[in-house]
Order: sequence, then C-alpha cells, then structure tokens
Amino acid sequence: MLELSHWPGNRTPPDLKGDVSTQAALALLTTEDARRDALIGSARAVTCDHYDIDGILSLWCLVEPEKALRHRSVLEHTAICGDFDVDTRDSAVQSCLALLAAEKSVQREILSGPAAHSVERATALLFEGMLGLVEECLADPGGWAESWGEEWADINRSRAYLDSRPDAMEEFPELDLAVLHDTEVPLHDYVVNSRTDCFHVLRTRPDGRHSLRFRYESFVDLQTRTPGPRVRGDILADELNEGGDSGTWFCESPATATPMLLMYGEDAVPAPSALPPAAMAAIAVDFFARARRQPALRWASHAQWFTEAPIAPPSKEQA
Repeated sequence: MLELSHWPGNRTPPDLKGDVSTQAALALLTTEDARRDALIGSARAVTCDHYDIDGILSLWCLVEPEKALRHRSVLEHTAICGDFDVDTRDSAVQSCLALLAAEKSVQREILSGPAAHSVERATALLFEGMLGLVEECLADPGGWAESWGEEWADINRSRAYLDSRPDAMEEFPELDLAVLHDTEVPLHDYVVNSRTDCFHVLRTRPDGRHSLRFRYESFVDLQTRTPGPRVRGDILADELNEGGDSGTWFCESPATATPMLLMYGEDAVPAPSALPPAAMAAIAVDFFARARRQPALRWASHAQWFTEAPIAPPSKEQA
C-alpha cells in the first residue's frame, strides 16, 4: 500500500515527500511511468482518514491526475494556505476560501438529508460532494465570492494593519516565539502566520483574550524546514492557573496537531484574562526561556506521537 502523507511517522517514499500531502501526490504524478506504476501496484482506490483542504486536494490529484497537473502551481499554494493557515498568494488564498465555502454548502446538503447516519458516512459524502467542485474553486474562485468576500476584506484589513504597524509583531527567534499585539478585532490567521517564521504565536489582546497557538508545521514531517521542539503548553497552563486568574487556563497535549492555550470561564467558553497584555507576554517569554534550559518543558514530534495523543486518528487506532 502506498502512503502519501506528511504526518509524523508516515511511510511516504522519501523522494515524494513534501510539506503537505498534495505536494507528495503531485510528485507521484510526475514520477517516471515505470516507477509510478510500481509504487501504485494493484491499488484501485484512494483513502483519506480525515477531511481538510490538503486531504481533498491530494485525493483529487490522484482521481483527476491530468487536471491536477494543469493546476499544479495553484494546487500547491492552496494546500499550503489551507493546511498551515498562511497567506501564500492572492489566487491561492481565494481558492482556499472558495473551497471552504463549497465545503459548507456540501455539508448543509448532507445534514439536510437522511444519509449522514455517522461521522464516517458524512465524511465520505463530503469527499464525494467536493470532488466535483475542486477544479471550479481552483480555476474560478470568484464564483464563490459572495460567500468569501467578507473574509477577504478581513485578510486585506490585516495585511494593511501589519504593513503599517510592523512593531505589532515582536519576534524571539531564539525561543521560536512570536508575540502579536493584536487588535480588538483579531487579525486574520493567514496574515499573522505569514509574517513570522516562529512556530509558536502568542496573541495578546486589549480585552484580555490572550492565546498561544502551536502551529501545525511544528507537528508534521516538514521538508523545507526543521522545526524545533514545542514547549509544553499544558505545563504553562498549570503555572498560569497558580497565579489566581479569573478563569482556568487550558492547553491540549503537545502531541495533538494544533494545541491552543486559552483561558476559559465557568461555562467552559473562552474568557478574558485579568492579565494585562505586557504581563502575559512577559510570562510567556520567561517560560520559553526556561524551556530552552529544561527538557521537561519541551516536546518534539516523533513517529510514535499517537501513543501520547488523547485520541488517535482512525489510521493509527490499530498501530
């Protein structure tokens, strides 16, 4: 069985690997015929254990290889935008937004019908419904502009803000930490993530709704860069809770794909912290500095990550 994946511990042939699975699928399509046939063998089906932008695009590449090669450049940039939440280029960002709009449309149809009797069945129907819409979203994302126009305006607002306020992003490259002094209306993730190479992004906000995001790139088998270890956000949450804030800080295990440190109120909904932005930033910088010296405060992605994850994905349940 041929595996094309970027998750840690994947069995993708080394020369086919890419930062995202779509790049691996495209690499397979451009491999010399005899080797491609040998790799595929007798396989007659393509499977994917979860739905996301990179998943549907990589699957589409294998189902519609000729069309995929015609759209190769926008495919790669769209998959990277969708999987890593980064602002790649206008055409790819708009294609990503169109795919997300199409996904919502297909989901509404699925939920309004009788066929989605399980998560697995609903996911299969989502893949099925989206396969016929991928090329439209890549070639003419403007056809879905009514659904994504508002978000596109937010992306441009965020671009303009960071262009005019470069001091809003403070980077600590030796700590792999970026601190964004965010606006009352949060800046768009695509734009924020494209302005820093750091894989931990702390947002401090005037209203106290601070957050620390662990970027997906530091979890997967990235090829173009070698991410350093993640800090233990769950330990940082425990330390913040010892400070007697107005709610409860929580962060998922570092062995999950995209942990997020947030403070929650009594209703288990994200809530504002009493910590001023400068104090939150200082606490984070201190913790990251200690993590450099103390291995117990760090976690690195590895092939057996799923043994530490709270819930293993379907493809790893029998591993």
